[in-house]
Amino acid sequence: MIELIPSEHDDSGFLSLAQRIVNGALASLQMLEAYLVHIDNWFDHMWLAWWSRKGEELRIPTFTPNRVQSERHFVWDLEKSAWISTDLTMPLHVRQPGRPWLAQPLDRFSTRAAFVWYSGNTVANGIGSVMLYISGAESYAWYASFVRTEHWKVKVEFRITRRELESFEQRGRQMEVALLGPS
Repeated sequence: MIELIPSEHDDSGFLSLAQRIVNGALASLQMLEAYLVHIDNWFDHMWLAWWSRKGEELRIPTFTPNRVQSERHFVWDLEKSAWISTDLTMPLHVRQPGRPWLAQPLDRFSTRAAFVWYSGNTVANGIGSVMLYISGAESYAWYASFVRTEHWKVKVEFRITRRELESFEQRGRQMEVALLGPS
């Protein structure tokens, strides 16, 4: 499983939920490559396919690099049945002042990978977000935000249903249990 590494201001409950959803989505969608981007703060649904034109390939959202806490790249090792962290050949987020049309197409990085963005600062905000794109797919992209009440729960979803999010979370939970082994 891919672990979402917390920073000082990240709520562990949100990261656990996001980690289950992300890993469940990667397994369900049979992805063999993934890029994970930890953004410094909450972001809203307006970032979903923001610079991607209808009928064209998805593009990397133009978050300014100073908002990016980390960018990580993983590939699935078939022999080990595990995700392996690898070096990024080039950063996903680069400074592009006043030039949003230069947003990079996903296919420039990989023709069949999942690209995931998740928010930080969830302790103070009590709200978090996750966004997933797939390169090489017909504009497969979704966004979900979560709010902390007694437990973290879905607040808003775009291009995905709550049922799909719950399915991804359940799959991720099953993977966690399998990883821990019998108790």
